[in-house]
Amino acid sequence: MSEKQAKDRQAIANLFDRWATANRDKDIDAIMELYHSDLCSYDAVGPLQFIGATDYRAHWEKCLPKDADMIVEMQKPTIRVSGHLGVAHFLIRCGMRAQDGSEQASWMRSSYQLEKRDGEWRIAHEHFSVPFDLENCQVQFGLEP
Repeated sequence: MSEKQAKDRQAIANLFDRWATANRDKDIDAIMELYHSDLCSYDAVGPLQFIGATDYRAHWEKCLPKDADMIVEMQKPTIRVSGHLGVAHFLIRCGMRAQDGSEQASWMRSSYQLEKRDGEWRIAHEHFSVPFDLENCQVQFGLEP
């Protein structure tokens, strides 16, 4: 791996650290700084897709709980970089913790396409999914790595 690729991988890893922190802090401005304005997101929570920062910001505003803490536990990302493009994937435990300590969270799969524009890495596409059982079509929230 070249020194440039190592620097780019570290920059992307740092981006995910900032993303997780902004998520836990429920800081929508800090979250949205990490995305390109023309992003496409396939979130685990409908609709099928979000196109552009305006739509995705509205989704974040709707989804972040006002009276609960965010749970964001990420495994170490696998990151690949070539030129101005990067891809990453990792398992992530997302959800919320109510004031009484009860949790509503599950492990999910996440994958990302990142682009470096004007010297800055940002997320251009992300995809979150929860596996389901093919036989009964039930979502498998209880799976763990």
